[in-house]
Amino acid sequence: MISRIRGKLVSVDSGKLELRCGFITYEVLIPGYLEKDLQNELDQVLELFVLEFLENTQSNQSIPRLIGFGSELEREFFEQLLRVPGMGIRTALKAMQIPPEKMAEIIASQNASMLAELPGLGKKSAERIISELKNQVERFLTEKPSAARVTLGNEELTAIEVLINLGLRKGEAEALVRKAKSKGISTSEELVQDALRERGRKTAEVRR
Repeated sequence: MISRIRGKLVSVDSGKLELRCGFITYEVLIPGYLEKDLQNELDQVLELFVLEFLENTQSNQSIPRLIGFGSELEREFFEQLLRVPGMGIRTALKAMQIPPEKMAEIIASQNASMLAELPGLGKKSAERIISELKNQVERFLTEKPSAARVTLGNEELTAIEVLINLGLRKGEAEALVRKAKSKGISTSEELVQDALRERGRKTAEVRR
């Protein structure tokens, strides 16, 4: 069973993405809120937490599918939705156009009319979701799920290690390297140089 998948983002469109893992490119279904987050991450390496399921199981041509999420908590929220009677995988996926913590807030406040406005849901479905989950979403309110985060390759990790050896905190070093990477810089040497320039600029601004 596949629980995580890591690769380079090839495309994002219409509720799915393509992730190149070595010589294999996987198609992964994703909820709407995650699609928005990933629009600007093409060609970046990312890791998704996934669920596997078979589609068209009533026929002789069932199709294996993957659904991807940005964190274990997001995946867990989706699994909670699937426990609601009558809630199918495609319906639940279509409904998740907003982040899980926002959807959890609506459920906890028992706002059926607002929940019913989400794609694929109607009044009866919204009421059923609230009835089943209103006392089970507290965790999603207190632990905010994070969007799928672009992972760092060897060059970036090397640059971070160099910056740490130069006295920077790990969090600061990673943030500077990610910013440098977003500019299209790829080698560890150039990443370090850009990170130090950026840090120097910020320090100068503070001293003014």
